[in-house]
Amino acid sequence: MQPFDSGLAVELQVTGRAVTDVRIHSTRLVQASRMLASRTPAQVTAILPAIYALCGTAQALAGCGAMEAALRLNPSPAHRMARHFLLWVETVTEHAQGILRDWPGLVNEPPDLDPIKPLRPMVTAAKRALYPDGDWARPGGGRLAIDHGALIEQRRLLANLAAHLFDGSPEDWVKDPDSLQAWARRGEGIAARLLHRVERDGLSAFGRATPHLMRAEGPRDLETRLADDDSGDYVAHPDCGGAVFETNALSRQSAQPLIAALIDRHGTGITARLTARLVEIAVALRDMEDLAQDLCDAPRDPAEHHGSGNGLGVEDAARGLLAHRVEIEEGVVNRYQILAPTEWNFHPAGPLFSGLMGAEATPDLKWRAHLLVAALDPCVACTVEVHHA
Repeated sequence: MQPFDSGLAVELQVTGRAVTDVRIHSTRLVQASRMLASRTPAQVTAILPAIYALCGTAQALAGCGAMEAALRLNPSPAHRMARHFLLWVETVTEHAQGILRDWPGLVNEPPDLDPIKPLRPMVTAAKRALYPDGDWARPGGGRLAIDHGALIEQRRLLANLAAHLFDGSPEDWVKDPDSLQAWARRGEGIAARLLHRVERDGLSAFGRATPHLMRAEGPRDLETRLADDDSGDYVAHPDCGGAVFETNALSRQSAQPLIAALIDRHGTGITARLTARLVEIAVALRDMEDLAQDLCDAPRDPAEHHGSGNGLGVEDAARGLLAHRVEIEEGVVNRYQILAPTEWNFHPAGPLFSGLMGAEATPDLKWRAHLLVAALDPCVACTVEVHHA
């Protein structure tokens, strides 16, 4: 958790047999990025992964991209490929840790912590295997020198993780909704058990809403809205033409055949959202295999950059699209903004609100709400309270 993050609180108002109001309160300090002003670009990219314990790699690389856009730097394809690899490693570890830590509690089981232990140093090891000098987030590119032996060991650890999570191979369940259902009924891993519980209780469509899925490149007006956001209202409650987007594995993997079929069958409900995270792990592992074959050395950008300009950097963090915007004057950051995916997914009128509004007031409503929260995966703790009229 970030040291300046607090949490989210969800209050459900029940009248009669349905949820008639959903209030989502956030105490996240979304303007804390202002502390990054008056620093150099190199200082900012060094600070970002230190203050963001979750998705620190994505945070630093989004910042790096913003600096490069502002200073008109163009990192080589080798650096872009290496950064993509690092983002995938972080995405896999973030999804896996969340699944092993949080999903067991949804079926009244203790967290599965043992497989998490080797995950914690994995992102650091990947950075060391690519950038031995530690300058992986340097604007323009650090010294890229591939340790192929270390990458082979990482792929072995990730393959073991996948076997544990999937209780076999993704090929067992990725074909279509029926193969997923059959795998969930017979599987013994936590992912299979939770999906089976969701199916058994008739909750596959719970939380569905009219889909407003984030585009890969972000909202069309993203940079303009950030530039005009002197009050900080936009980074706290973002929208695009009044629409609040959902940004996560579901938005990124919605074109995958299994996810598209699940959305067609159940809408953007619990099953589609949970399964999208599993599909994303499988996609990432396959893509990392390909990237590892093509990664190559590249020199460090030797220049110290003291220019001026404004720039936007966006990266797909595990929990969704992450945007950083910077204004630089003569090599010093004058203004810095961060828009995190949690502000979209847990917006007062966003996908959590839409998924819970009008829900049937069953005795297990609080558990169902927690299930939807877990599927949307906030980066902070979230409480749920149910109030009856």
